[in-house]
Amino acid sequence: MAEGDTIHRTARALQEALGGKRITDVAVPNPRSPLRRQGRKVAELRGSTMESAEARGKHLLVHFDRGLALHSHLGMRGSWRISERESTYDRRAWVVLSAPGAEAAELGGSHLDLRTDAELRSNPQLRSLGPDILDDDFDAAAGVEALRAADQSREIGEVLLDQRVLAGIGNIYKCEGCWSARIDPWQALSNLEDEDLRRVVIEIGGLMRYGVEAARTPRSIYRRTGQPCPRCGTRISSGGQGDANRTTYWCGSCQQADKPRRGIIDA
Repeated sequence: MAEGDTIHRTARALQEALGGKRITDVAVPNPRSPLRRQGRKVAELRGSTMESAEARGKHLLVHFDRGLALHSHLGMRGSWRISERESTYDRRAWVVLSAPGAEAAELGGSHLDLRTDAELRSNPQLRSLGPDILDDDFDAAAGVEALRAADQSREIGEVLLDQRVLAGIGNIYKCEGCWSARIDPWQALSNLEDEDLRRVVIEIGGLMRYGVEAARTPRSIYRRTGQPCPRCGTRISSGGQGDANRTTYWCGSCQQADKPRRGIIDA
């Protein structure tokens, strides 16, 4: 699934390509596109100007001057493709935005909708998001506060994926951040000190900012079950965690994990 760094990077690319430009054409070539049912409203985008693109956690919002905004969530396999000139668009695309010297297309995704700005402000999913760890005004204290506001009996590896607590973190950065901070992802929040939470928030934020700038996700332990930990040499373990059973990867030595748990794979 596209994590927050991908969405922030996509918002930046859309802003650079289409920001301040008049939309000369909009197409919905894929018959399965959710926008097919909004044909009349989609047509209003023609002739409008794209004002801004913003990331809110894993959600992408593209704003236009007619009070309309595209709300995109890429899910597991969605993506945006941006080219420097108008071209023959991909027939698989859910939406294609054309402007002088640029074209942007979304292929797939778990959600795509065209709403008014007022509708977005009242959207319950967006309103329920926790603070975005990549926001310019986000700091470690805000992260600790958000984590302490969650149910303290929950395991930190599960809570970090809860977008209502902190927005933008996905499974890769959860695993890599806990490893970088030497935090056992299976520990309940109640067993961790504020300094532990501060450290993991700082590490995840740093890794995600690197991902935005480098366009590459740093991986030390993710999907490396049975391979040696880059830090101490212990074999990396993995196991399903939380109600969604997302696979967690960790080092049972330098992350100070306790006894093995059901479903855990060591090699």
